[in-house]
Amino acid sequence: MRRISPGLLVGCVVAASALATAASAADLPVPAGPAYAPPVYRPVIYDWTGIYGGINVGGGVLNDVVTNTTTTALLNAGTQTKLSPFAVVGGAQAGFNIEFAPFVIGAEGTFDWSDISGTQVTPSLQPTVSENSTSTPKWYATATAKAGFAANDFLFYAKGGAAWMNVHYIQNVAAGIVQSTQSITDTRSGFTVGGGVEFGMTENLSARLEYDFLDFGTKTYNFNNLGFTPAGAAAGTPLTPIGAAPMSIKSVTQLITVGLNYRFNWGGGGAIVTK
Repeated sequence: MRRISPGLLVGCVVAASALATAASAADLPVPAGPAYAPPVYRPVIYDWTGIYGGINVGGGVLNDVVTNTTTTALLNAGTQTKLSPFAVVGGAQAGFNIEFAPFVIGAEGTFDWSDISGTQVTPSLQPTVSENSTSTPKWYATATAKAGFAANDFLFYAKGGAAWMNVHYIQNVAAGIVQSTQSITDTRSGFTVGGGVEFGMTENLSARLEYDFLDFGTKTYNFNNLGFTPAGAAAGTPLTPIGAAPMSIKSVTQLITVGLNYRFNWGGGGAIVTK
């Protein structure tokens, strides 16, 4: 009988060992891949911080009370004439906001031209003679501080500060076709309070609706160049001078405007991603 050589025996053992190793490896579980981490949602918050400028348009109501403080040939002391004209106003605003989410503070200045003008007739003590009061504000200006609450891209705010009004006051005495007129122009100062809501349409552009109350207090003016023609006087009769006619004028204005603002963001963008 032929003997098996030692080399052949070693080769068979090595081959069998390799086959057993391969079989064991096939039974091992496949290594898992890297774990999947879903993205974390971070909400975007609108940023109101920045310097801005814009335009506005709306309507204004003037409430003037003209009081004759001294008895004259035409009016008793205490006679009041009330005017409440309303018309279009429009202009520009500029300011800045600083947001400490959700609170916003800032300051703003406005300038608005006015088309408001009103005249009221006051019957006088003289037959056929009337005295007319006219108030015509030409422009309004304000300088205010602001404080608000930001609900993401909505800003609810209040404001208050100083106000100015440039106005023409006219007293006109009419007696038939003869008239006597005096005009006084003044820039009055007072205070304003108001508030509104602003909506951020884009990172830099926003729209707003605002209400403002402007109070200029009471100031006295002396219309001392007025005169009238007595009833029954002949044609060409010189005017009878009234003399000193001091009148106090209490003045308040209410404005409702809509506007657009363009903001130059300090942080380089109009939205912040929370962490």
